[in-house]
Amino acid sequence: MVGAGKVIVLGSVNVDLLVSTPRLPCAGETVSGTGLTRQLGGKGANQAVGAARAGAHCILLAAVGADDDGASMMAALASHGVDTGRVHVTPSATGCALVATSPQDNQIIHIAGANSDVGAMLTAGVDVGPDDVCLAQMETPASATAALFRRARAAGACTILNAAPASLDARQLLPLCDLIIVNESELALLTGAEGGLRLDALGLTRGRNLLRLTHGQTLLVTLGADGLAIVEERGVIWISGHPVAVTDTTGAGDCFCGYLAAGLARGDDMERAAREANAAASIAVQSLGAAASIPARAAVLQILAAIREPTI
Repeated sequence: MVGAGKVIVLGSVNVDLLVSTPRLPCAGETVSGTGLTRQLGGKGANQAVGAARAGAHCILLAAVGADDDGASMMAALASHGVDTGRVHVTPSATGCALVATSPQDNQIIHIAGANSDVGAMLTAGVDVGPDDVCLAQMETPASATAALFRRARAAGACTILNAAPASLDARQLLPLCDLIIVNESELALLTGAEGGLRLDALGLTRGRNLLRLTHGQTLLVTLGADGLAIVEERGVIWISGHPVAVTDTTGAGDCFCGYLAAGLARGDDMERAAREANAAASIAVQSLGAAASIPARAAVLQILAAIREPTI
């Protein structure tokens, strides 16, 4: 049926070595942590889990190493309902991220490993239909993303780039995107705006213009606890954040992206999909981990039903 598309995520798979601490250390400082865990991570994996937890059929295009970490991350992805049939095993070590997290923020060191082996050939033969949504980030080579997005454009599918981590390489992908998702710092880098941009309607519209987005392209700026802004040619739509007690922000943006892609693949309009994704991310920050913190859709719908204004 119309609107019953799948989500195709191209991106990274990491094993996250996660340590939590009451506050992050300053340069040269040592602080005490409260635990060390190994979890599924990587922006591609996290976003694929988000899409699957939101109810979408999600196919992940990625690479892992022929090692124990690769096998365990594949098993974790499958346990979350992600289709891993197109995840390649390469001679490189599985990607790894060292993640230090506190209730206020996180610090991450990323080792690409097998993620660098994600190439354009990985996208060859993948079935892309007009109701599908293709989602990518910047932890794998931009050439592979370009190949997927060209296939998607030819098929009439929706293309979403989460331009994170911040990289100027994202600029070359912008003409292939229907939707660009960034946070404040990523927007500042990509626009090159001296002194940054004001986070009001005028400033965000200027940001969209500096990115040279054309008719039909949308900019979405995530604003942390303040919610998000959808910047379209016709104006700006503001969606407020949810006041919650934050435990760990790691992966909240990935949860948002996966849920948003699933909503669009389901046939929701941009605002409705973004509101659901925003609520999902507000749940994710209340527990530790990235993929592990992404909620099932039933919990998200319950939150939205509770805050919906009564009909008069």
